[in-house]
Amino acid sequence: MAWLEIFSILHFIGIAWGVGGATAAAVISAKSDKDPEISHAAMRIMPAISKLIWLGLILLIISGIGISALSQWPIDKNMLLVKHVLVALIVVAGIILGINAKKMHALAPKPKEKPSAKFLAAKKLLKAFSIINLILWYAVTIMSVFL
Repeated sequence: MAWLEIFSILHFIGIAWGVGGATAAAVISAKSDKDPEISHAAMRIMPAISKLIWLGLILLIISGIGISALSQWPIDKNMLLVKHVLVALIVVAGIILGINAKKMHALAPKPKEKPSAKFLAAKKLLKAFSIINLILWYAVTIMSVFL
């Protein structure tokens, strides 16, 4: 029974780090869009936030496997399947975000330099997947309450 409690705690920590990191990244991104002076600082902070989100996701996956294996209460298999699909989509969105963030960082304009079309396209894609990722994290959080 102790392992089930440990996995449950790790599950909640993983959700908190993931949804918290995704929320922080969205807020910082929105602020840097409105104030270009802080965008360089935001680009330096985002890798640390990204690591927090990935760590939360890893905790969520590992603890979820542990909870599924050890739990003795009935689990709604359909809800669990939906949650697994959402987590898989978070992984895919995270990979796309990581690749695009590196591309955007390489294309970033120097201070007082006009951004290139490729940079703006990468920024638009990053913003779209960031919003998708945030929505997915909140959906997983809500589903975790009911499962």
